[in-house]
Amino acid sequence: MSTQPVILLLAAGEGSRFGGAKQLADIDGEPMVRRVARRLLLLDLPLVVVTGAHADQVEAVLDDLPLGLSRCDEWALGMGRSIAAGVHEVAYSFPQASAVLICLADQPLLSSACLQAILQHHRDLPTRIVATQHASIVAPPALFPRTCFDALMALSGPQGARSVIEQHAASVDLIAADSTLDVDTQDDLQQVRETLAKHGR
Repeated sequence: MSTQPVILLLAAGEGSRFGGAKQLADIDGEPMVRRVARRLLLLDLPLVVVTGAHADQVEAVLDDLPLGLSRCDEWALGMGRSIAAGVHEVAYSFPQASAVLICLADQPLLSSACLQAILQHHRDLPTRIVATQHASIVAPPALFPRTCFDALMALSGPQGARSVIEQHAASVDLIAADSTLDVDTQDDLQQVRETLAKHGR
């Protein structure tokens, strides 16, 4: 099997600012996490979803999709711990993975073009970290080559993989993203719905 990236979709958060399981928030009659997962599956790469808070409900809405699941029992320790759990699963289940592409379940407006650009950059420059930038903010999705797996598996806390990006700043390339809006609040969800109603996606 030729080496290829594996996509890691983070869906373990509690949704405290949202007021509940935002992974299950309805977007055009579909739970947000399922909508994002289906889009990622179109990239024709292995997909692993990290669940944690609300794990039973989140896993239930993904049950019929061709993806792997990694349940992070220590999700309350922050996104960093969820990343660590997911990368452990990727390293074990996909020993030939060239990289991990970390995506968030609460970014339903992210375009396929942005994701394809990240993957193409990895094909061209496979040793580089690739992160997305929107309005001067560097945010997920971000791709990390296999040489970063040990650092990712050591993460904990709320900052996600930011520390890995900062530690390897000289090896980071940025891809412009059309939108990296995270659905953190009910207002964010309404903005997503209005954007989709206006432009489609």
